Amino acid sequence: MANEGDGRGMAQDVRLTRLRRRRFALWRLIVANLLDDLRVLREAWFPLTALALVLTSGVLYLRLFYLPPVCGCIPDLEVALFETLKLLIFQTDLDLPTDPAGRVLFFLIPLLGLFFLLQSAVDIGRLLVDKRARPERWQEALAATYRRHMIVCGLGRVGYRAVLQLLDCRREVVAIEPNPGCEFLPILYQLGVPVVRGDARDPAVLVRAGLRRAQGLIATIDDDLKNLEIALAARRIRPELPTVQRIFSRALDARIERSFGRNSAFSPAALAAPTFAAALLSSNVRYVLDLPAGLLGIAFVNVSDDSPLIGPVADLETRFGVRRLPGPHAHLPILPSEEIALVGPLPALEAVQWANRPHPTRRNGGLIVCGLGKVGTQVVRLLSRREPRPPLTVICTVETPLRYVEALTAQGIRVLRGDARDPVLLREAGIEEAAALAALYSDDLLNLQIGLAVRSMYPDVHLVLRVFSDVLADRLVDLFGIHTAFSTSALAAPSLVAAALLPDVEAAFDVGDHLLVVRRQIITDHRVGQTVAELRAAGQLPLSLRRGEQYQWLPPDETVIEANDEVELLTFLT
Repeated sequence: MANEGDGRGMAQDVRLTRLRRRRFALWRLIVANLLDDLRVLREAWFPLTALALVLTSGVLYLRLFYLPPVCGCIPDLEVALFETLKLLIFQTDLDLPTDPAGRVLFFLIPLLGLFFLLQSAVDIGRLLVDKRARPERWQEALAATYRRHMIVCGLGRVGYRAVLQLLDCRREVVAIEPNPGCEFLPILYQLGVPVVRGDARDPAVLVRAGLRRAQGLIATIDDDLKNLEIALAARRIRPELPTVQRIFSRALDARIERSFGRNSAFSPAALAAPTFAAALLSSNVRYVLDLPAGLLGIAFVNVSDDSPLIGPVADLETRFGVRRLPGPHAHLPILPSEEIALVGPLPALEAVQWANRPHPTRRNGGLIVCGLGKVGTQVVRLLSRREPRPPLTVICTVETPLRYVEALTAQGIRVLRGDARDPVLLREAGIEEAAALAALYSDDLLNLQIGLAVRSMYPDVHLVLRVFSDVLADRLVDLFGIHTAFSTSALAAPSLVAAALLPDVEAAFDVGDHLLVVRRQIITDHRVGQTVAELRAAGQLPLSLRRGEQYQWLPPDETVIEANDEVELLTFLT
């Protein structure tokens, strides 16, 4: 797995390079400019309206009262307008009218007309300068050109990842962000993503982002209540609009799904925790799916030139109990130097990696988890459910609520409070015999410092770090040999995006510029009577099959699908 961090970091760089090469429709720029110019004219309405009234009064007077006696007929509007414009700039050759109203009008047209003309020019010029000084107005004009797009509310780590994921899925996106200093705004501007400034709970802001024309909405604010308010505001305008919310509270998650529909709320911590937990147990996983039947891992294997994996895919799958991920070449024989993507139980994936390229045996000791935040709590919960449960020690800060510590202690889990960078505390936690340590704080620098402290003491301890940047994960491999660094937002964003685009989504992960989606479906259509092999040939890989009360992992190809079978299907998002 020495290349795994390189792969993730390079993938992020490649993704941004690929997205920057997207062609931006010329018609969209033209329409956005027209809409923005119309807004400028609307804001300068008073002097323009007054100028129009002055000119109209002059045209009507000349055409109906002044010119008919002179020329013996009612002149065309063009003639009256031309003479009015000459009067406006003091270039008229008409004599002064004899009637009082006409005399007053002949004096007021050049005086008021020039005043309002100059006022209009000043206002429009100021607005044009303001237009360049306030790019948010341009962003709203650009957003007005979008149809069937996705709205992402909040450009934090998860929201930013969701936008990139949507663009990679060739979906159009409009973002909403209240903070003008958001660190991701320059990148999104470069990618041509309109960003509407404001609070997404405000219906007017949602409308400016094109809610009435949108395909769906994803709320990724770092606040459960705000996300719920955003979804409610959107549903008041568009009751049928699909909405997906980032939710931290598991109890609130369940209540929201009862009101908004199944899989309309996701916890990034819950989505990412299985991968962190599995990475503690195995260094070979890229992503982990938490299915009712158990944990299934996703691994990418670079086949060595003399690997026993070379040959028919069926031989590999039968021997190790894994499946090759769907794709155009999934049925072809495995070749030397090829990278293959596999799904299967964690021990099976470990066996595949060992057969392909033997690696040093890991320590056979306990596990240490540093951090009892949202992710750390979920990881500890998953590890404590494992049978047999591995020896587990948790290190948390002194600010961690005592009730969390007492709850874990009651389960027989050892908890220490202090600074996980302290060698004395690490030794007290049992770092000498530990098989692996996970640093899961929300602070990248703190996690890196913990990893370096452990590496300097015991280089053979397996490390799992939580970081945000894929590029940082890449650098960690180059500098320190830390191969299992994961981003919570990168692990969670694909599922939020897939759930906003498709029903029945359980989880999702990306492979290059493609999104693989897990959907739980009860089979009642034409697929009844088909075999698993036929489903796989159609690009649908059954991960588990529930028939009655019986679960089956990775059902064999010869299994026949029956009516009302509940199947977890892995497919590409199209």
